[in-house]
Amino acid sequence: MNKTCYEMLVDGVDLKKGCLIFNDHKIGMKQFLRNIDDFAISLKNLGFKKRDVLTLYLPTCPQALVAFYACSKLGVVANIVHPLMPFDKLKENLAQTKSKGIVYYDILIKNPKELGELNQILISCSISNYVFFRKAVFSLISIFKCSGHHLKGKHKFSKLIKHSKNEQAVKVYGKADDVVCTMHSGGTSGQPKIIELTNYAFNDLSVSLEKMYTRKIRGGGSEFSLVALPIFHAYGLGVSVHTCLTNQYSLILVPKFKPKTFNNLIRRYNVTFFAGVPVMFKKMIEHKNFYGKHLQKLKDLWCGGDVLTESFVEHFDTILEKYNCSARLFRGYGLTEVSSVCAANTFENYKPFSCGKAIPNTKIEIWDEQNKPLKPKTIGEIAVASPSVMKGYLNEVNGFVYKDKLKWIKTGDMGYMDEDGFLYILDRRKRSIKINAINVFPSEIENLVKKIDAIDEACAVPYHYNDKTYIKLYVTVKSINEETFNEEKIKKEILNLCKNNLIKYSVPRMIEIIDAMPRTDFGKIDFKKFEIS
Repeated sequence: MNKTCYEMLVDGVDLKKGCLIFNDHKIGMKQFLRNIDDFAISLKNLGFKKRDVLTLYLPTCPQALVAFYACSKLGVVANIVHPLMPFDKLKENLAQTKSKGIVYYDILIKNPKELGELNQILISCSISNYVFFRKAVFSLISIFKCSGHHLKGKHKFSKLIKHSKNEQAVKVYGKADDVVCTMHSGGTSGQPKIIELTNYAFNDLSVSLEKMYTRKIRGGGSEFSLVALPIFHAYGLGVSVHTCLTNQYSLILVPKFKPKTFNNLIRRYNVTFFAGVPVMFKKMIEHKNFYGKHLQKLKDLWCGGDVLTESFVEHFDTILEKYNCSARLFRGYGLTEVSSVCAANTFENYKPFSCGKAIPNTKIEIWDEQNKPLKPKTIGEIAVASPSVMKGYLNEVNGFVYKDKLKWIKTGDMGYMDEDGFLYILDRRKRSIKINAINVFPSEIENLVKKIDAIDEACAVPYHYNDKTYIKLYVTVKSINEETFNEEKIKKEILNLCKNNLIKYSVPRMIEIIDAMPRTDFGKIDFKKFEIS
């Protein structure tokens, strides 16, 4: 535990069987570790010292993992940002974090001259860096898409991971309590924040999740975690990558989620673990290639990051049972401030509709507005204390409540716990809508409406008319037969259901059927776009 993420990785991987799969190319674990050590040498030679900041402007790819663990080794902070972050936002972020260098994917840069104006040490990665068959083809693709990318002083990743075997590796400068990375979140209050996470936080998460199961989850190198969650998200880096690598899983890295391709990877490889968000699982089962005996390989499926209805869980589990699969779709709960997961269902501890129990070493309570614990089945704000908690928000001193000798995070989420310690989520506190001094929870409306067979997704938002606040509901339908589709009939069914099951303030005054929901970068429904419109 008292190690860097790099040291935890070295101790945890399976050197004989472990590997990374990227673009159908296999990268052995020995090569992966060697690349990390060589990249650390290069960063040191480029002048990076402990507490310097290196920005990873990368998708989920081997280069990103190499850079992250090399930073951990040196005590350098990996500032992990979305690889499609607009340039103005990127420039602002680099200034906030005091970044010294940036690692980027050449084919994602539209205007390379802008990079040259950032006063950063530039490290360019290519799609061909980890391609061994048809390397010339991938190199030509990169050259074609990046024609004109001539930047003075840039360094090529391919050269920075090549050092003589006789060259002495740099020592480990990082410490367990060092900030290993910064990530970006809406914060517990809804305001954008830069979150500082330590080596210790990620390592504790790995150990706690392994302890959570009475059976061991160690993969032995021959089992794969399918990584579709982005590494700029704590759920992706903390669970799909670091927890799996340090528990001897191999990884399949998928830079962009495409359900049909994703299903093929499950068929082709011994995929036993996958963590995702609800929209991923929904899109996977829409394709025929999801179904088959290959599903028997799956052992653990975790879903979080957004509302997951119980009806969909039951539907998904029925599919798995049909093919004699032992896995079940487990709902969990977490946030970036606690390095991702803090509660989850397991085979040993499971209740429908719940997000499970707190993971080992973690405490969860429901608080009132005076930060006092509430009785079971009483709605309040969810508070979490854990060794995986963030060091803090960058350049801010607030963010914690110190109580009972513990450092607590007030999550901004509303929910309750039952007598057995199972957690139930109602809504984001910042999404609750005040109507005539009454709290209206959008998720309560959305979950009710989705019980209608024709409804696929729903999003309830406030709208204002004559200085009064009302609810407007947007919905998508599962399929439309133009001959039988009756929009007014569906709206009437929604309205009647809401009137019979909700307080009057929660009943939508307006209902609009749309083709598709807007999405955030993480695949969640972007309700803010509705509020703006």
